[in-house]
Amino acid sequence: MRRFAYINLFVALAFSYPSQAQQKSEPPKSYTNGIGMKFVWIPPGNFMMGSPKEEKQRNANEPQHKVTLTKGFYMGVSTVTQEQWKEFMAKNPSAFAGEKNLPVDSVSWSDCQEFIKKLKEKDKKSYRLPTEAEWEYACRAGTTTPYHFGVTISTKQANLHDVSEKDKKNLPLLKTTPVNSFPANAWGLHDMHGNVWQWCQDSYGDYPQNEFVDPQGPKGGANRVLRGGSWFYSPDCCRSACRSWGELGFRNYSIGFRLCFFPD
Repeated sequence: MRRFAYINLFVALAFSYPSQAQQKSEPPKSYTNGIGMKFVWIPPGNFMMGSPKEEKQRNANEPQHKVTLTKGFYMGVSTVTQEQWKEFMAKNPSAFAGEKNLPVDSVSWSDCQEFIKKLKEKDKKSYRLPTEAEWEYACRAGTTTPYHFGVTISTKQANLHDVSEKDKKNLPLLKTTPVNSFPANAWGLHDMHGNVWQWCQDSYGDYPQNEFVDPQGPKGGANRVLRGGSWFYSPDCCRSACRSWGELGFRNYSIGFRLCFFPD
């Protein structure tokens, strides 16, 4: 009888604790690195990328197509700040400086790569810019509306240039604001709409016509994707599906970036 009791105890313990495979499939919900950059876990899944034909102020380069992302990843809660930038880079290029936790601005796609290289050396994570598909998937956080807030957006919800804003107490600021100043989306990401445009890893090009798995963008090309709009741009440019682009060395006071990485 004692032998069977031991066996039953062993079985009970085996079912009480998750296996290594189960533990590995459920990574921590968040991660903070050595310089205070916070990341949240974005689960794998699929979504309709682009905008439906009935979406107001949509552009022709946003045809809807199904995208599946087979791997989860960590996405920066905010865009990279000037303080974080100065940890590795000799010069702060930002046009807007002085206030704490402002996003770094006026950075090119190539500048971002140099920052990422130095951050990798310190933290040993596979940091990179998100792909365009990862960015939109993370921005939407399960929503299908033009903004993760809904059908409309205002300067109460994001730092953008809404020339039609009726509430005179919430006029456009016409400058960057500290990161995390506005409400986050359902996955805990701030400033996915407005504040600064965000570089993506991909070259800019036409979307594929059919369903696509883990898209990486076209090979080659002189331009890289920009997403999210900024303080300088109107609401239509801040939609989840809106696409823009710039050359590798292009800098502007409305452009910044955020990072992501795959778990170890």
